[in-house]
Amino acid sequence: MTGQAPPIYQVSLPSGLRLLGVEYERVPWVSLTCIVKRGAETDPAGKAGVADWTAEFLTQGTARRTQRQLAEGVESLGAQLMARAEYDSTYISLEGLAEDFPVLMEILAEVVQTPGFPAEEFPLLKERRRAELAQILDDPRELATFCYRRLFYGESPYGHAVRGEPESLETLTLADLTGYYQREFAPGVMSLVVVGMVPRGRVEEEVRRHWEGWQGGGPVSPAYTMPPDRTAAPGLYLLDRPELTQSEIRMGHLGLPRHHPDYFPVRLVNYILGEGGFSSRLMARIRADLGYTYGIRSRFHFRRAPGPFNIATFTPAENTAPVVEEITGVVRDVRDNGVTAQELAEAQSYYVGHFPQGLETARTIAQQVFNLELYDLGLDYLSRYCQEIQGVTLEAAQKSARAHLQPDALTTLVVGPASKCLSALEELGGVTVLPGL
Repeated sequence: MTGQAPPIYQVSLPSGLRLLGVEYERVPWVSLTCIVKRGAETDPAGKAGVADWTAEFLTQGTARRTQRQLAEGVESLGAQLMARAEYDSTYISLEGLAEDFPVLMEILAEVVQTPGFPAEEFPLLKERRRAELAQILDDPRELATFCYRRLFYGESPYGHAVRGEPESLETLTLADLTGYYQREFAPGVMSLVVVGMVPRGRVEEEVRRHWEGWQGGGPVSPAYTMPPDRTAAPGLYLLDRPELTQSEIRMGHLGLPRHHPDYFPVRLVNYILGEGGFSSRLMARIRADLGYTYGIRSRFHFRRAPGPFNIATFTPAENTAPVVEEITGVVRDVRDNGVTAQELAEAQSYYVGHFPQGLETARTIAQQVFNLELYDLGLDYLSRYCQEIQGVTLEAAQKSARAHLQPDALTTLVVGPASKCLSALEELGGVTVLPGL
C-alpha cells in the first residue's frame, strides 16, 4: 500500500453519522477517530476555548468510570486516547491493537456518548490551561502568533486561540462545557474514521452496535463559511517589549477557504515563496543573501472559511524595518513576476515525493481520511492528489500568484523593543503602537 492511495469505504447510519474506513494490513494496529465538524470557531463570544476544553474533558471520566478508571482501562490495552479541538472540527481518537478493536470501539462510544463531566476535575483543567497560557505569553514567538491572531481577526470566529484566552480563563464554567457538548455533538455533523487491520464487516458490526441508537444533541451551530466582516487594516503595528533584543515579525492578509478551486496552484506558489525551506524565495533573500534571520516561513491556512495567509520570522531588533521591507518586496516580486518553470517543477516533485509519507501508518492515513471528510473533498481525493499537483501549469501558478498574493494589503505586527525599531519602522509608514496584554 506504500505510496498508493488505499480504497476507502463509507457507510451512513440513519442518525446521519457517517463511517469511513480503510483496511490497513501492514501492522496489527487500528486507529479510531470520532470527528465533530464543529470546533473552536463555534466558541461563544467571550468563551474562547470551550470546544477544546470540552474535548479534553471527555477524557476525564464517563458516566460509569472515573478519570482514573478510564485511564487505567485505556493503558491496560496499551492504547492511546486523545482529544482536541481545532478550527472547524473536534477530534476524539483512540488507537490500539487490532485484536482489541471491539473493546476500543466500546470505549470510544462510551467517552463520546456518556461523558461524566466530573465537577472535581474542572478546577484542575483550569489550572493546567492557566499554566500553559502563562508559558505561551512568556515566549516571544508564541506571543507574537497569539497577538497577531487577535489583531488580525478581532472578534470574528477565527480571532481567538483554540485553547483559550486570558479573559476566558476567568469566565469559563463547567456549564459552558456541558452546554457545548449538548449542542454540538450531534450525529448529523459527526463521522467515524476507522483505519487498521480490521475487516470492513467487523467494523460495520461494531459501529452499528455502539452508535446506531445514539441520537446525540443539537441543534448545532451553523457551519462558519463566510469571510469575516472585518479584519485589521493593512499597515504596521508594534507591541513594545523593551526587554527583548530581537523582534518577532508576523505579516499576512486574508487567505482562501479549503474548497477554493485555486487550492493546488496556491499551495505550489506558496512553497516557492516561503514554505520550501532553503529553496524558498523568502529564505534565499532574507537569510542567505542578507543574513537577517535564521528562519522564515509563509503559509496559507486553508479552512472551511477563509483562513489567514501568514509570514513569520525573527531578527535582531535593529534589522526590523529592513526585514519588513524586504519581505514585502519578495511577495511583490512573486505576485508581479511569477515563478519559474524549474521552481514549479521542484515544488511539484516535493509534494508528489512526500505524498507516500501520509500513507505509512494507520494514524497518518486516518489524518488524510478525516481531512477529506471534513472538507467534503470526495472519496477519490487521495487517488487524484498527485495528478492534481502535477496538473498545475505554469500559467495557472502565475495566475494564482497574481490573484492571491497581496503585498499592498499586508497587516504587519512587530513584537520587539520600540527603542530599537520604532523610528525606522515609521519611515516605512504610520505605526500603531498596541497596548500590552
